[in-house]
Order: sequence, then C-alpha cells, then structure tokens
Amino acid sequence: MAGRRITATPVPPEMILSDSDMPIAAPEEFPSADVPVEEDRQKVADEVVEEVTELSDEERVWFSTLLTCGRRHKTITVMGDHKVAVQTLNADDDLRIGLYTKDFKDSDAYPRAYQIAVCASGVRSIDGRPLYQPITESEDEGAVFAEKVSRMSKFYPVVITEIYRAIMDLDTEFAELARKLGKLSG
Repeated sequence: MAGRRITATPVPPEMILSDSDMPIAAPEEFPSADVPVEEDRQKVADEVVEEVTELSDEERVWFSTLLTCGRRHKTITVMGDHKVAVQTLNADDDLRIGLYTKDFKDSDAYPRAYQIAVCASGVRSIDGRPLYQPITESEDEGAVFAEKVSRMSKFYPVVITEIYRAIMDLDTEFAELARKLGKLSG
C-alpha cells in the first residue's frame, strides 16, 4: 500500500500550530528566482500524495480489542414504521444457529430456518422492546435462543428477509472497512 498513510487518531487541537507559531524558513530553503516555474510544477506532480483514512470514535471501538473486533450494531426501519435494532453475530451465535438448523438440513425449509435463527441471534430490540427478556440473568443461553426463535417464527417471510439482510450487511460493512484500512487481506 505504497503512497497511503493510515491514521486512527486525529491531531488534538492544542497540537495544531497557528500562523504566528510557524517558524520562518531560512532563505536557502526558498527556491531561487532563476528556477523555471515548470520545474516546480513537475516536482509537485512527482510527489506521492498520501490518502489518509480517518476513523470515527465508533470505528476505533470496532478495532479496539480482539474480543469486540467485528461487533457492529445499528437500527433499521422495517416496513416503513418499525425500528429494529440489529447486531453482528459472534461465534457462539453461529454455533447455536448450526445446532438449530441441523434438523432442517437437506430440506426445503433449511434456508428459512437459517434466516430465522440469524434474526433470533441478531435482533436486539423491535420498536424499543427486546425480542425476549429472560426472567433471570442465569437463564440458559440455549433456552433464551429457543424462545427468540419461537418468537421470530411468528413473523412473516418478508419481514424475516429484510431483517436477515440487514444483519448480514453489518458483517459486509465491517469487512469493507477492515480491508480499506489494510487490516484484512483479500
């Protein structure tokens, strides 16, 4: 990635020099009057222009630790009126989805079962209310997932498909940002 500089930290305002703080260059640093203007233009054109990729505070958090690297969330609007908060899936979610869809393998229902399981894992809330609120904090994650799947199964396919796509798009958006920053090969 020659000619490209990546920075994740903006320069603090107190580090920026004002015109009065700038040092004055010594006379020998100025080009002499007998240098043709065309040569000056050529020198500037030959310089490598660095593209700087700035990260927002939220993007910095996405790369802060390996435990949270890849975690994303956003709120989407489904069918024009309903706010659905979705998040990326972690490896534990993938495993639960695999176990749930195992019974549907090699059937016509497999793709829909997979979408329902992804939505059950990736939906944080619908219209500000959680999809399922466990009674106790010690409730088994498998039981919580099963209840979420049961509730998502009541939704119609058009809604499931829209939510599923939004969850999958979160991974794609993160991968594109990681590739742009040179943190992901390929």
